[in-house]
Amino acid sequence: TFAYCSASFGRLVRRVAGVSPALCPPTTMATFDTRELEGRDFVFFKLHGLEGQPYWYGDDFATALSAGQLAQTDLQGAVVFVANCWLVDDDGTPSPMLETLMHADNPSRGPRAVIGGPGTNYALANKIGGADLLALYVRFFLGVGFSLWSAFKWAKVRLQIVRPSYVTRDTLAFRIYANPP
Repeated sequence: TFAYCSASFGRLVRRVAGVSPALCPPTTMATFDTRELEGRDFVFFKLHGLEGQPYWYGDDFATALSAGQLAQTDLQGAVVFVANCWLVDDDGTPSPMLETLMHADNPSRGPRAVIGGPGTNYALANKIGGADLLALYVRFFLGVGFSLWSAFKWAKVRLQIVRPSYVTRDTLAFRIYANPP
């Protein structure tokens, strides 16, 4: 597992991902080594996305990562969970970041799947909730051997049963974007 997040989310992301995340800042687009993403089974992003932008941002809008950097990264086989806003537009149009993640020009370098949602994704200030909790459950179910589709389905079910007050409409809109086999 690898995680990259806004510095202010570090404590929560460590709990969700089970690893110490790269933080932005101090890490920025200029210093982030995308090779850290390669060879991973699970990659978790919790940065700030803006509608139509080919960048993700950390705290104080420090630029954390660009579509250009992702285009050069081999994510083959990974499940990439994006808790950022605007992975897709509200009308379902993929963001430049999702298009690049999926490596449309060379699907063999793309991840097994990207999980994320449209528009704004709301997070709880001091608790794991919404998309973060969904990511935690997906990671858990994958870790015990569930298929990707089953892990995602059961993560959503568990979220609605165990933590219904943490479920937001934006989290329920998350879906799997998969490359063809």
